[in-house]
Amino acid sequence: MRRRAFMRLATLVPLAGCSSLLGGGPVDTTLGRGDTAEYSADEGEVLSITVEVQEIFQPEDEETDLEREWVTFRLDHDEEGVVDTWMIEESESIEITAENGGTYVAMVSNGVADVTIE
Repeated sequence: MRRRAFMRLATLVPLAGCSSLLGGGPVDTTLGRGDTAEYSADEGEVLSITVEVQEIFQPEDEETDLEREWVTFRLDHDEEGVVDTWMIEESESIEITAENGGTYVAMVSNGVADVTIE
């Protein structure tokens, strides 16, 4: 009996902090180049999103004098495509109503940012 309880606990504890990776739970993660986070929402649900910039990647073209001052945060619906895109300099709080139920995918480009979706 104790062995079964231990095995269940040993299986569940490593997954306890991974709900945002599995989709469906709140997202609280750091996103950078190539990273995405999924969030499941019902139609009409209000998504509260916070993005805090940690690092901005500058253009790699050495011939340009341009300096990037923001990261790009993009929210997609898994089946419907791009929901919206924001350019964020330091931090921003966004509220958006989910027009479609399903899985939403968040991503950051041109830098690294802490992203929270509830």
